Amino acid sequence: MLSRRAALGALLAAGASPLVVASCANQAPTTTGPVLPRPSTPEDALYRLQDGNQRFVAGTPLHPNQTLELRQQLAGHQQPFASVLGCADSRTAPELAVDAGIGDLFVCRVAGNIATPADTASLLYAQAVLGTEVLLVLGHDNCGAVKTAIEVAEGKTPPGEFAPLVAPIQPAVAQARQAGATGDALLHEAVVANVRHVVAALPEMSAGLAQAVRAGHLTIHGGVLTLSTGKIDPVT
Repeated sequence: MLSRRAALGALLAAGASPLVVASCANQAPTTTGPVLPRPSTPEDALYRLQDGNQRFVAGTPLHPNQTLELRQQLAGHQQPFASVLGCADSRTAPELAVDAGIGDLFVCRVAGNIATPADTASLLYAQAVLGTEVLLVLGHDNCGAVKTAIEVAEGKTPPGEFAPLVAPIQPAVAQARQAGATGDALLHEAVVANVRHVVAALPEMSAGLAQAVRAGHLTIHGGVLTLSTGKIDPVT
């Protein structure tokens, strides 16, 4: 096995930028976190998400469930404890935001965290087949999709090819405007209203999800992630 010094030398010999090599040299060796058991109840699953987000905010992630052995064990099956419908924004990776690992989350991501038929069917699969017990609809502040939906509603931007993304967000924009929000407050309130709208829409779009909620096998929650802090605030 190459020593650390030899490995850095090999990077330089291969033509890597000296800045990249210097960055690698300054990084401490990574360690694999603990293997955490799957939560046994929906309440425990929700707590796992909240606890992981607290660690992410504090900058003290455990990086759980990322061992080579676990990766090999999960190659033939999966049993995630939660599913997430989140925005495709590059700054909002759910696995990082809740400090989760391999096999923990079943994630669907689309700009504006809207509920499309394909995403809804995927989330039903996660619950009915894989056994997820918590579904988190995760929005975030300063969402570009919501911002575009506002611009379309105000006539500043034609929807064009973005229509399939912004059209489902229009009810949330209208609700925020009816409440009297303007400017930055309008964007924030529309983001929150959009999350709330999707939480309510998912059981209406899927009889299977509705049945799982009624039977107590699934709880659906909403949250908004603040990009600057990483904190996920619940939406009720």
